[in-house]
Amino acid sequence: MSQVDLLLAVLTAFCVVYAVLGVLWWITDRADRAAVARVDGTRVDPYHAVATIDGDQGADRAAAAELLLAGLIRIEEDGQATVTDRGADTARTPEHPVPAAVLVTLRGKAGPWPLNWLYVDAEHCRRRDPFLRAEDAGWPRWSGHAEDRLQIAAILVAPLLAGWLAAQLMYVSGAFSAGATELVVGVVAGLLTWVVFALVLHVVVMTVWPERRDRFAEYCRRLPPHPAEDALDAAQRERLGRAMAYSPPSEPDRWPLDTPGAF
Repeated sequence: MSQVDLLLAVLTAFCVVYAVLGVLWWITDRADRAAVARVDGTRVDPYHAVATIDGDQGADRAAAAELLLAGLIRIEEDGQATVTDRGADTARTPEHPVPAAVLVTLRGKAGPWPLNWLYVDAEHCRRRDPFLRAEDAGWPRWSGHAEDRLQIAAILVAPLLAGWLAAQLMYVSGAFSAGATELVVGVVAGLLTWVVFALVLHVVVMTVWPERRDRFAEYCRRLPPHPAEDALDAAQRERLGRAMAYSPPSEPDRWPLDTPGAF
């Protein structure tokens, strides 16, 4: 078999591999469409829908909206949240685990506390996450945010093709039959060629390959807003937005540039 025939055979084999991956992607996409078509909107928990779209912090925001409407928390002028007298009553803890987790966390703070710090509070995450992860597990096709393993496989095939092409260039150039010095130089040049080919093919695959769409997230975006967030008036919505974007005031510069002795 000549080098040209070998090159054509290998390229054909890689084309077949990508064709098979493409067919598998099409089958997966059809299955995703069919699964979403069977979803009943009443079965999707509102907090899970918000978390699917905006992450766990979105679920915290919706929970804070519910607590704000119920008068269990209030948001101060500076944007921090605190528990009201009604919220301090443990008998008024919401039944749903997400707003309950937010309220329990705020009860444990000594004073007003920023809502956007909830996602870094380890205790709060331990209270909230089991429910959201259990809801994720109820939709197994989208567990782990619809990881596209076929795309990963398509990306991994590209360096293999690049390595084979680089090795063929070394063979054609006679590097394998040269002396030790020429062989080392040929290997280094081959490795550099492999890196260049791999980068080029990686860019091509990332540009051409269709990513797996998270159709469950798309479905959740078409659902009505979370009831609590939708029920907020303009003033409450503004305060909640300020609380979720809270930034502590910066301390004044102890050594302003116009102060003598600053340097």
